[in-house]
Amino acid sequence: MSDGPPMTLRVSLPALPVSDSLIRDRLRQWLRALRWPAGQLGDVLLAASEAVSNSIDHAYRSRVPGLVEIEGRLRHEGRGYRLVELMIRDYGAWRPVPTNAENRRRGIPLMRACMDEVSIEGTEHGTEIKLRSRSVPPPLTGRLD
Repeated sequence: MSDGPPMTLRVSLPALPVSDSLIRDRLRQWLRALRWPAGQLGDVLLAASEAVSNSIDHAYRSRVPGLVEIEGRLRHEGRGYRLVELMIRDYGAWRPVPTNAENRRRGIPLMRACMDEVSIEGTEHGTEIKLRSRSVPPPLTGRLD
């Protein structure tokens, strides 16, 4: 039996539009169980949702949709501060930067604005997006209900 919320999160779903909201809901539940501060919760959700939706929209363009996965880990720092690291992964084809200007391309800057660190590694076998949140203080003590 566990005395607290899980330190990790793992979700793997088909890369279909509905999966973005399902993953976002699971991530929200996990962060709330970790008693993540409301002011930072929205940033983590927005960045992760953008990464997931990019996988859904672009990874499997010319083939049957595969999987989109998210893994989350809670990391502890000094004085009770903590952060989350998220890995969003697909197994589709990497989409190179378009040569023509598009009315899109706001997702990566949005992720960078919401998170402390963002890295993207793409190959012909898939894409991994690593997100690292800003450090947050320890949860408040006492009951929340």
